[in-house]
Amino acid sequence: MKHIELPEDYAIVLQQVHEAGEEDFTMLAESLRFSRQRLAHIIESLQRKGLILVRRSTYSEAWIRLSGKGQRVIRSLWPEAHVEPAAP
Repeated sequence: MKHIELPEDYAIVLQQVHEAGEEDFTMLAESLRFSRQRLAHIIESLQRKGLILVRRSTYSEAWIRLSGKGQRVIRSLWPEAHVEPAAP
């Protein structure tokens, strides 16, 4: 996989979405203490890079989740976050 350079804010957004599985835009902005405008800019950039997917359920509600490529980037940034559970 090609190496992707990400600013710290972008990596933090990816990590937060990864931990939640899927994150509501408004709640994500509040939890990260980012302005809606700043988060919208980051989300658009990550979406252009193919790292996240955005699903809109209403005009004002958007759900964000990692794409397959985004999951691979997270594994490369934080390999310790992906320890597989032991089989029973």
